[in-house]
This record gives sequence, C-alpha cells and structure tokens, in this order.
Amino acid sequence: MANMLIIQAHPKTEDFSYSLTVADSFITTYKEKNPKDNITIRNVYTDGVPPINDLTFDAWLKLKQANSHDLTSIQQEMMNKHHDWLEEFINHDKYVFVNPMYNHFLPAEMKQYIDLVSVARKTFKYTEDGLVGLLPDRKAVHIQAAGGYYHPNHQTDLGAEYLKNTLNRFGCSDITSIYVEGMSAQPEKAVDILNAAKEKAKLIANTF
Repeated sequence: MANMLIIQAHPKTEDFSYSLTVADSFITTYKEKNPKDNITIRNVYTDGVPPINDLTFDAWLKLKQANSHDLTSIQQEMMNKHHDWLEEFINHDKYVFVNPMYNHFLPAEMKQYIDLVSVARKTFKYTEDGLVGLLPDRKAVHIQAAGGYYHPNHQTDLGAEYLKNTLNRFGCSDITSIYVEGMSAQPEKAVDILNAAKEKAKLIANTF
C-alpha cells in the first residue's frame, strides 16, 4: 500500500480548470488500479502555505540556539505548521503536482511550497562527495496547463525545469510530465487537446 500526495496550485478549484480536469482523470484511474492506497490532496492556495519570512528566520535562529522557549505563540504555531507540512511530504511515496503555468513559471504558492519542503538533512543533505537526496525511490507526475505551446522545444518553461531539478535533488528521478497546452493558441482544438491529455493521464495512472 502506497501513499500518494496531490499538490494543487489553483485559486478557484470550483471553476473549470484544464489541469485539474486532467488530474481528476489521473486520480480516478489510479484509485481504480490501487483501491487500498492512501491519497492526500494539498491545495497550496486554499490551505495557505506556512510562510518563510522575518518571523520564520527569527524562529529558526532561536531554535538553532536552543531557545525554543523564546518563541512567540505565533512563531510556535508557524513552526508546527512547517513541521507538519514537511513531514507530510516526506511520508508520502508518490507525488502529483498540478498547476497552471504563470509567466513561464509555477504559481508563487507552488514555489513557496517547494521552498518549505527543501530542507537540508530532511529531503537532501550535503556530503564530501556532493549533494545527496534523502527521498530515493519516490515517483512524481507533473500536470501543467498553458494556453500556448511550450513543449517540446517551443518556448522556455522555467517552472517545469525547476520542479524537476528540485525533485532530482531530493533523490526522485522518476518524473513524468503531462502538459495540457495550446488551448488559447488554437481554441478550436481545445476539446481535442483536453481529451488527449486525459487519455495520457489515464495511461500513466495505470502503472504509476
């Protein structure tokens, strides 16, 4: 039995979304193939990613100096959330990242989430031989929608590359991408583009 974590970055989940629609197809098929697996959905918009700000850095300094009793109630609550979200990520075997492309990158909340789980000695470590990922044998799927065409080799997609490189640093190299692209560039083909992406998602879910 595996644990799969769905990380969504969508501000209006009740509205139609190409990436969420494809993700739904993926999840439905996955559940049919793996009925005993645990699936957790984390929406970084609606759940509110614990911030990394002045309060966070001050709290980290106090903890480093073994002055946890000096944490304010706000800082303690923040550190608890940081810990819970990080442990949630670490304790899952499979990841599905779902997002729209914003200006050739991931939504800011998704980037904030990645910062939250990129923690030395938790998801990676530094050694004399270089950086070593601490989450080997993990698998990931990235589902991303964009109005234009970006793959393969059309335009720069900094977000997808960043996510892939980050997961590689964690030790996760088994990464599959599902790009739902071109709906704005060719609106007359939007339905066909969506259906093709849904079929690909179902195919990948069968063996994920």
